[in-house]
Amino acid sequence: MLVVSYGIPKSGSTLAYEMLRGVLESAGHEQAILRNDRLDDGDAPRGTKRNFLNKITRESIQALMDEIGKGRIIAVKTHSGFAAELFPWLEEMQQSGAMKVIASYRDPRDVCLSLVDAGNRSRDRGTGAFAGIGGLEEAMDKVDTRITVFRRWAALKGTLRLNYDDVAYNPAKAIDAMEAALGVKANRADVMRYAFEEAYTLRNKVKRNRYLDEMNDDEKRVASERFKKFLRNAIERDNQNWYDKFRTVVLSRLEQGGGDESESDTA
Repeated sequence: MLVVSYGIPKSGSTLAYEMLRGVLESAGHEQAILRNDRLDDGDAPRGTKRNFLNKITRESIQALMDEIGKGRIIAVKTHSGFAAELFPWLEEMQQSGAMKVIASYRDPRDVCLSLVDAGNRSRDRGTGAFAGIGGLEEAMDKVDTRITVFRRWAALKGTLRLNYDDVAYNPAKAIDAMEAALGVKANRADVMRYAFEEAYTLRNKVKRNRYLDEMNDDEKRVASERFKKFLRNAIERDNQNWYDKFRTVVLSRLEQGGGDESESDTA
């Protein structure tokens, strides 16, 4: 089984992925490195050893599933979205048990602050993928587009959605969810040691609700209004109907031969 671990950049997705790896390793599923599309990326962290997929295509997913075969379970991390045309096929792969999607998410106001931090570090180095993010406005624009990508992954039938707050601050709950979704039983102590002590997880500020202290009142108001649908449906409550509505729109547009859906179409 191929496990695709999706997350918005700077949302704690690396911690979620490494916890997933720890669960699988401790359950007896060795995490062989099959593909890392960032291996030659100058911005990749030193010592990074993980499966990473940049472009999601039917060919890239099928190749990984073929290489993994039936006897192994291997996780691959991605920040990328996929074309709407792939939705039915990915859903079929997930329903057949050949693939499993885990989509992690975080309060977008905190993601924005992490993106601003990353932008500052990139400019200090004179290079980096986040150098163009100079402030909250640019960060909010980035997160806005990524939320639709997250919702598409999360809307696939059978996807496990993982809240960053559970992964970082209530890991027992996150591990339980991973075990149930993958049909494995992990050694809890081994997973915790690996995810929080050994793995390279890019933890910059391990702090919940950063926006409360680091945004002024006007910034909080603007960000909360900008992301109110996501905050209401994903953060405040895991609203399955919100994802189901998105799925219905995607499939309906495909049947009609239309283009991609937008957030305004599926509010």
